[in-house]
Amino acid sequence: MIYLNYLIALFLMIAFAKIFGLIASKIHIPEVVGQIFGGIILGPSFLGLIHRQDVVVSLAGLGAVLLMFVAGLTCDVDRLKKYFGPGLIVAFMGVIFPVASIYFVCRYLQVSLIESAFIGIVFAATSVSISVAVLEEMNELKSSAGTTILAAAVADDIISIVLLSVAIPLLGIGRGHGNSDALLLIVLQVIFFVFLWLCYKVVTLLIDVLDLSPQKIGLYSFLLCLFLSGTAEMVKLSAVTGAFFAGLIFSKTEFQKPLTSRLKGMGGLLAVPIFFVSIGVEMQVTGILKNGWLFVILTLLAVVTKFVGAFIGARISRIDKFNSAEIGAGMISRGEVGIVIAQAGLASHFISTSYYSTLIAVIVMTTIIAPLILKPVVLLKRKYKN
Repeated sequence: MIYLNYLIALFLMIAFAKIFGLIASKIHIPEVVGQIFGGIILGPSFLGLIHRQDVVVSLAGLGAVLLMFVAGLTCDVDRLKKYFGPGLIVAFMGVIFPVASIYFVCRYLQVSLIESAFIGIVFAATSVSISVAVLEEMNELKSSAGTTILAAAVADDIISIVLLSVAIPLLGIGRGHGNSDALLLIVLQVIFFVFLWLCYKVVTLLIDVLDLSPQKIGLYSFLLCLFLSGTAEMVKLSAVTGAFFAGLIFSKTEFQKPLTSRLKGMGGLLAVPIFFVSIGVEMQVTGILKNGWLFVILTLLAVVTKFVGAFIGARISRIDKFNSAEIGAGMISRGEVGIVIAQAGLASHFISTSYYSTLIAVIVMTTIIAPLILKPVVLLKRKYKN
């Protein structure tokens, strides 16, 4: 196994991200897909130059944090409030379909009850950071569908973590978990959202009182983003949820435009490409070879059930079929959220190492497939609505 100097690893990840992203754009597929493929080639499945244990890969989550911070900055809070109701329905339906379908199919394939239940929970989650990159590339992030996807992703994150919290004591396994732990976690998550509201009030007050330059506000906003992302992880929410709300806090200030410009430059140059490459690094061919049929079946189920569930949720909310299809496609990706839940399941003995590697392969595959579906759906919507 080859372990490179971290600077060489950093060079390779950025170089492969740019090269394969450029190739992807030349053949008219989303750049993020090319960047993920670059990671697959660099990772253990092919060249074996980059590994999950590398320092650079460990820091790749910063890219997702910056991506979602910018998404929060550019989001219209009033529109987000307007579409939060539909987003909640989309999230709920987008959780029911994959969890139930995958559980029953796994049981039919004679996977144990506990592993079947947990595999279903893994695919309840949505990682909207992938969709955000594609929507921004196509100028769809501020559309009604884009705003609904963002609202649904926040709700989806909370529902998935609550499911995980409840599953631990109900399934009766793991180390040191109980009903009191699950209840405490839910209380802490409620406190976290109250704390977000307090942060918004304090930041608004300080900006009104203090004479801050764009340079200073840039530093302070980034520090708040890191703090809220870390705090979100401490209460078992994803870091990107904290980052998104940090962006929302600054979205209505006079510094919104300069902050967006600076962070897009910093993230696009370094952190965000590394994040997408790191997702590809997670892919291991062994996970496909060990359980080939399970990999194929779970990939199909993960894509179809999330799309159908989110599409039905959008239609229930009286959203037209074209925007509903865009929302369904935007919710498919599991990405880092699914990986985090799968890692928690492995640590708590919910799933075996054999199934874990298969789950990671499926999660990466949904991350590749999602933008490939989302882009043509958006183009189709524009063709028929304009």
